[in-house]
Amino acid sequence: MSIAAGVSVANIYYLQPLLRPLAASFGVSDALAGLLPMITMVGYAAGLLLVVPVLERAGLHRLMRRLNASRLIALALAASATDYSVFAAASVLLGATSVLGQILMPAAASLAPQEAVGRTTARITAGLFGGIVGARVIAGALDGLLGWRSVYVLSALMTLVVHLALRRLPEPPVSKGLGYRALLASLLPLLRSERGLRRAALTAAAGFAAFNVFWTAVTLYVTGPAHGWSTTGAGLLGLVGVVGTATVLAVGRFLDHGIQRGLAVAAAGVMALGLLVAGLWGVSAGALIVGALLLDSGARVSNVANQTHALRQRPEARARLNTLYMTAYFAAGSVGSAVGALLFAHVGWTLTALTAAALAALGAAFAART
Repeated sequence: MSIAAGVSVANIYYLQPLLRPLAASFGVSDALAGLLPMITMVGYAAGLLLVVPVLERAGLHRLMRRLNASRLIALALAASATDYSVFAAASVLLGATSVLGQILMPAAASLAPQEAVGRTTARITAGLFGGIVGARVIAGALDGLLGWRSVYVLSALMTLVVHLALRRLPEPPVSKGLGYRALLASLLPLLRSERGLRRAALTAAAGFAAFNVFWTAVTLYVTGPAHGWSTTGAGLLGLVGVVGTATVLAVGRFLDHGIQRGLAVAAAGVMALGLLVAGLWGVSAGALIVGALLLDSGARVSNVANQTHALRQRPEARARLNTLYMTAYFAAGSVGSAVGALLFAHVGWTLTALTAAALAALGAAFAART
């Protein structure tokens, strides 16, 4: 389930090291190409809001089949696109159909014993962030060898493998009590009633916006005149996420001991520190790597701590809790992607990174509230 979550979520991160090749291929500006990660995340947020709640009614296997089939169509469109608008439309569909990991998350929590929900969430989260790391590295390497279209062909093949591997998963309990419209209508009252969910979502959203400001802007920064890296080099910068994934697995066992809030505050602070290092001393490749290490590690721990807290609020409504949490998370991420591209184009690297640091510090403030 962890590997499948990573393969799915990778589809919304392949774009980040490919922005300049895509701009050249479609004949558009770097700023316009920089909007593609936001467009993909808007689709992902829509999938979270409209698709993930269906888990409580349709069941895991039925929903997985439909998502995988739709994602294959989106990948085929992306790989064959010759026009920016077609690729953008494919990106929206690809984002909306790449929510498999967010379906597996509440399903895994439902199958696990109550005392192991934190560890289970950490393991699925490690897979998700492993997919993010792998997406950047794979996309950068394949673009250098075979061109950017090969990235989406490979993703289609991996989707088929994952689909076959998931067929023998156990089916979590399914509730037939609410219809689709009733499930969606219940989301806002659920958000209003669960204060812990709101705090977790705000904390994570501020941090993920900062995370995406950095990763969209840093690709344009390191492949520009200041550093002159290749897309392969930009993709390899994502390898810092290996440390962050290992950090999530290390802290997972502590999440079942009621210290999610302390971890969330500390993680947001580490993110802010990493962004300050990268922003103030970004002319040095070493400072960029150190900053990215701190940012990635903090982002991973922040997400798993806040998501575990959110999923514990109402065990019988985990799919809807995850929908609300992750919709806020990726909506903020999509805004962060757009802001990162636009800020870098207009004010340069340092002010862009400092803006991201301020967002991470805001997340720490949200997490520290009683």
